[in-house]
Amino acid sequence: MLDRRLFMAPMAGLTTQAFRRSVRRWGAGLVHTEMIAAMGIVHGNRRTLDYLACGSDEHPIGFQLFGGDATALARAAEACVAAGADLVDLNMACPVRKVVKTGAGAALLGAPEAAEAAVRAVVAAVPAHVPVTVKIRSGLREGDEAGRRLAPRLVAAGAAAICVHPRTAAQLYRGRADHTVTATLAAELPVPVVASGDVDGRAAALALLDRGAAAVMLARHAVGRPWLFREILADGPPPSNAERSAEVRRFVAEVFATMGPRGVGYLRQFWPRFRRARVFERELATELMKATSEAEVSVLLARLEAPRTA
Repeated sequence: MLDRRLFMAPMAGLTTQAFRRSVRRWGAGLVHTEMIAAMGIVHGNRRTLDYLACGSDEHPIGFQLFGGDATALARAAEACVAAGADLVDLNMACPVRKVVKTGAGAALLGAPEAAEAAVRAVVAAVPAHVPVTVKIRSGLREGDEAGRRLAPRLVAAGAAAICVHPRTAAQLYRGRADHTVTATLAAELPVPVVASGDVDGRAAALALLDRGAAAVMLARHAVGRPWLFREILADGPPPSNAERSAEVRRFVAEVFATMGPRGVGYLRQFWPRFRRARVFERELATELMKATSEAEVSVLLARLEAPRTA
């Protein structure tokens, strides 16, 4: 049974309010904010604080934090709960250099004492009814098993669940996720293990549940294809062109309503993906990439008002 066990992963620069609402409409059982810098919250950075915006229609929602300082993470977690977080997730998976060099993200895989301290501090800072989860990689590099060795220590420190993306930090996003790691952790840990990585359809999701995962997260495969949630959950035909076009228009409207002019740049991440999902043709996608204002985008999307036959 997949219902409510199919989640939307946190993704930096992508999982905005509009995005979260979009995947929620198609069946996501849990959504997450994008990765939020704990230090940015502590220091009152305006752009960072914007990431805490959360509507009443977005629950349940997890707020994902990153940072290398346990005290800062604890203070930031308190702010997340005040903003509406139903759970707090600690990122110990991000392999991006600018994150790792600060001692955050995947760097914590190689600093188990600091990782444990972070979990303990956050668990102590938030109310008992707010779970603290941790996202990890399989390791820093091939063969080190840093994720497998760290996971039990995180659970002992109070983590309520572990999400594993079984690539190494050195792999970045290349190659294939090794879900034998997921199955091993699911068998070894006394808490739920959530699987992330290369979930591109119903068969992949069900296979992970069969191997012991408590839930499955979609990530890049759902960008530009929010209806993937319904396709996986319902095991039915894909949505019609009219349904897809209507979702794109609604998503775009919500992007501009919440982001204003910044939405133009944000949406450039989506136009090629919507094209690959066959919402529109290459020519329209190219023109949308060149658009510089909400008005231009609106004029171009008006071409979708007369939907093609499915």
